[in-house]
Amino acid sequence: MISLVPSSLRPLARHAAQDLARRTGRRILLVLLSVVLFATSFAAISYHDLQSQVNRIDVNDLLGSDRPTRADATEEAVEDSYAGRAVNILVMGSDTRSGANNIDGADGTDDVAVARSDTAMILHVSADRSRIEVVSIPRDTLLDIPSCTQADGTETYAQYDTMFNSAFSNGAGESSSPEAVAAGAACTIKTVEQLTGLYIDEYMVVDFSGLSTMVDALGGVQVYVDEDIDDPDHTGLVLDAGCYHMDGMTAVQYARVRYGVGYDGSDLNRIGRQQNLMAAMLRTAQQKNLLTSATDLYSFARSALATLTTSPGIGSLPTLAGLAQSIASIGMGNVRFVTMPFAPAPSDPQNRVVPSWQAEAVWEALINDTPVPDESVSVQGDGSVPSGGTGADSDDGSGDGAASGDTLEEAVPSGEGEAPAEDPATACYNLQQ
Repeated sequence: MISLVPSSLRPLARHAAQDLARRTGRRILLVLLSVVLFATSFAAISYHDLQSQVNRIDVNDLLGSDRPTRADATEEAVEDSYAGRAVNILVMGSDTRSGANNIDGADGTDDVAVARSDTAMILHVSADRSRIEVVSIPRDTLLDIPSCTQADGTETYAQYDTMFNSAFSNGAGESSSPEAVAAGAACTIKTVEQLTGLYIDEYMVVDFSGLSTMVDALGGVQVYVDEDIDDPDHTGLVLDAGCYHMDGMTAVQYARVRYGVGYDGSDLNRIGRQQNLMAAMLRTAQQKNLLTSATDLYSFARSALATLTTSPGIGSLPTLAGLAQSIASIGMGNVRFVTMPFAPAPSDPQNRVVPSWQAEAVWEALINDTPVPDESVSVQGDGSVPSGGTGADSDDGSGDGAASGDTLEEAVPSGEGEAPAEDPATACYNLQQ
């Protein structure tokens, strides 16, 4: 073939082609580097943005050294990871009415201005990530509360045969500051560890505003209410039995209600509704892929994390995300809710309870990371009750549906004198399947 390029220009053409290739390569490299730097910077900014939302307070100095031994303690702890071991998280609900929590106009009154514990649940995640047990301890349980250290360094006196929810207020003192809340959590942890012999790894405190924010961030939750509620004077909640899509404020009312439903004023009756709501939140998070999708988890966390006070570990985003992803595949039938087995307190059988002998079997199961006895399970995350279980407050349901307060009557089988063809709680849940 005859070349049309003079021989004297051929080297220049080759050099030009090489220069063009080098310039093109450099441009591509710069573009790729810019994309990587932008993505990395965005991730770093997003991480800092999220992490700054979490109110993390270390309470180890307040707990002292006289604690149970972690069942699987090793020489070296795995940093920012719970992989391969069971995790015990104490979840506490605070009923302070200060600031955004003044949901009923009671802010400033003596009995609600300070930080107090309204709810306490031990959330146990098994080491093999095959199940979750959530054990509620009634606030009216009479037990011994150890000496605790308040945020200002003041030591409280140990108390005997006193109500469980006093532990939080003992530690918090007369304040509702984040430091007081953390001290209240520490005193509750010490009390729970003394009661159960179980090592508590992490803690989380959620107030009324936080619960409402989290439910709204989930887009609301589907809940089956198994009996009429008529409480216009205390929580303002009035509902007929049925299936409801609850927004954040309705969910708070439902979790708090004690009067105008069941045994008026009973905290034990309220525990079932709180477990029902928590199951609905877990199911909704799973349905919306919050446990597996980083984008969806970011969106939810951005709204919800600022409402929490946590220990440093569970408040660390990598640790929290890692734990969430490790439990994402747990079926809701393997999420089991338990109310601590109890008996009437001899000193006040009408109003107070004490742990029964069956409670020891629950604590032993958690310590040894084995399933809790079926007969102690109130309800599972899918709404079913294990064979031999108590069946107490086994209603539940979650998902998307009607607007808040709209009852889905078609989900509740009717017919006078006829047994329902399907459990109405399950029907409420299955509406979104």
